[in-house]
Amino acid sequence: MNTFTELMEKIFTLKQRKNRRFKVQDRVFVVFGPLLHKAKPIIDISMSGLSYLDGENKPTRSYGLNILADDSLYFEDKIPFTPVWKSESADLPDNSDKKNRYAVKFQTLTLIQRSKLKNFIRAHTTS
Repeated sequence: MNTFTELMEKIFTLKQRKNRRFKVQDRVFVVFGPLLHKAKPIIDISMSGLSYLDGENKPTRSYGLNILADDSLYFEDKIPFTPVWKSESADLPDNSDKKNRYAVKFQTLTLIQRSKLKNFIRAHTTS
């Protein structure tokens, strides 16, 4: 049986999620900052944010993010974001390292960024 606090947390979570999340296909990564050498695998994405796996520290707000798919960057300009969530995940079967799941919320996107994000979701996600 759920406690009142657990019930309120579920309601709050449901209210927060305005956009449907989509699971990404293999070989899709998020990269942060001016140096694009550390690609982190994306778990899911929506029009308002994404979540990814990483064994390191969470990103800072000082850098934008970009998405790497099909061995090319998907956005010319960095997407502004805010880190919103971190959760420890279990050991992954394909890797002995424990990784954390992070979520970021996109800040205000330009019309071009929104359009590219919609196209990206159509091309690189599963239902």
